[in-house]
Amino acid sequence: MDAARCTLDDVIYQAVRFAALPPNELARKRRFLVCPECRGPAFFRKASRSGQAACFGARPHEEGCTLAAAEYEQNNIGPGDDQDILENPGQRIILDFNFGAPDDRHNAPDAPVNPGGRGGRFVGGGARPDAAMHRRLSTILRNLMMSGQFRTSRQIIEIAGVGEFAVADFFVPFGAVAAAHDHQYRGYWGMVVSARFGQTGALWLNSGGRDDMSVCVPERFVNELYGRFRITDEEELAGTYALVLGTLRTSQGGKKYVQVEDLGFITLR
Repeated sequence: MDAARCTLDDVIYQAVRFAALPPNELARKRRFLVCPECRGPAFFRKASRSGQAACFGARPHEEGCTLAAAEYEQNNIGPGDDQDILENPGQRIILDFNFGAPDDRHNAPDAPVNPGGRGGRFVGGGARPDAAMHRRLSTILRNLMMSGQFRTSRQIIEIAGVGEFAVADFFVPFGAVAAAHDHQYRGYWGMVVSARFGQTGALWLNSGGRDDMSVCVPERFVNELYGRFRITDEEELAGTYALVLGTLRTSQGGKKYVQVEDLGFITLR
C-alpha cells in the first residue's frame, strides 16, 4: 500500500512522508497503523538494504477492501495441503517438533504431563480419540490466522513435555495478552509490526497497540533464525506473523515479553 492511517493522530500518511518522521516518532506510530479503507491492522517497512523502497501493508484486510494486496496470497496464507486441520475439528492434534529439532522432543503420547513444571493443564473428558493429526508449529500458525472457528475451538492439542490443552485456552493473540497471562506458558501469536536489535544483540519482535508485547530472540539464535526463514534484513520481519511457545514475563519497566528458549518453539509466516 502507498498509504496508511495512524490511529494516534488520525492522519493518513504516504510511505515517503512516514519514512521521514523522526526516529522516535516513527517507532511509536508504526505500532498504531491501520488500512485507510477497511482499518485492518497495518505495518510499515523501511527501505531495505537490498534496495526495496519504504512501503505499507495490511494483513488481513477486511473482506471487500479494494486495497487488499495480492501479496496476501503470494505469501502462501491461503488454503493449502493443511486445510484438513480445519475440516476435522473432532480430532486430536499432536504438535510435532521434528522440523529442525532433536528427536528426543518426541515423548511417548502417554508420557507424564508437564514434567518440566511449565504449568500445563491436562484436558480430560473420557477416552482418548483414536484419530490424531501430527502437525508442525507452522501449520498451527497458518490455521490460527485463517480460521476463527479453529481459534475458538475445544479441539485438543497435545504438546510433548507440556500437556494437553483446548486450542481456545492455549493460544493467545498478541492483542489479547493481559495481566492474567503473566507467568503463563502459552502459545502467543500475532502480527509483528517492527523488529529491532537490543543492546545485548537480542532481536526483539514487537507487536502493535498501546499494550503491545514483544518476543525476544536471544543473540545465540539470531543467525539460525535468519537462515531458517531466509531473512536478510530485520525490516523484512514487519508484517510477518509469529507464533512462539513460552512463558509471558513482565520487565521492571512494565514491558510484556516472551523469550525464545529454543528455535523449535517459534515459527514465522
